[in-house]
Parts: sequence; structure tokens; C-alpha cells
Amino acid sequence: MLKWLICFSRFYSPVKFLHFIKTACRKIRFLPKLMMIYYCLTDADTPKFVRLVLMGAVGYAILPFDFIPDLLPGVGWIDDAAVIAAALSFAGTYVKPEHREKVRKLFPLAKLS
Repeated sequence: MLKWLICFSRFYSPVKFLHFIKTACRKIRFLPKLMMIYYCLTDADTPKFVRLVLMGAVGYAILPFDFIPDLLPGVGWIDDAAVIAAALSFAGTYVKPEHREKVRKLFPLAKLS
């Protein structure tokens, strides 16, 4: 799975990510976790290899045609949520309380565990 995430990292860019956030914010429930990944990704203390994996996860999430296309109602986001969960698990020690606090300000009711 790590090789796939590194491959998908080429689809990540800050502009594409912001466009994805604007268009998908009401459709997906894992958006707070995706934002936590973004804050961890932009943190200077995060190692480059971890950043690459996180960029791959975000790239996979913003790519509309992946293993299960996002256009399929109800099931299109399942694989994206799994990739986001795996990336957070991988980078768990690099997610700081400051990242969680920034996400809590954006999404006060979100579960961030």
C-alpha cells in the first residue's frame, strides 16, 4: 500500500487540495481527518518520508477515479476513508495537539480520535 501512496503523491498540490475541500466538504465525513493530515503535512517537524506518504493519501482522496470511483453514490468514498485512516495510523506520532486544535476550530463537533 505504501508504494501506491507514493505513486498517488504526484496528484497532490495545495491548489488541488483546496479545490477538493470546497467541492466535497458536505459530502464526506472524513474531512476533519483529512484536514488533520494536511496540517501534519505542512508542519516543518514532519519527516520527509512521512510527508510523502501523507501527500499520497491526500492525492488519492482528491483523485476522483481511484479503485472505487468517488462518483458512485454511497460507496465511492469508502476506499478514500480507508486510505486516510491508514495514513493517520502511519503518521500518528507526528500529529501534534496543535494540529488537532486547528481542526477542532474548523469542525467543533468532529470526532478526532
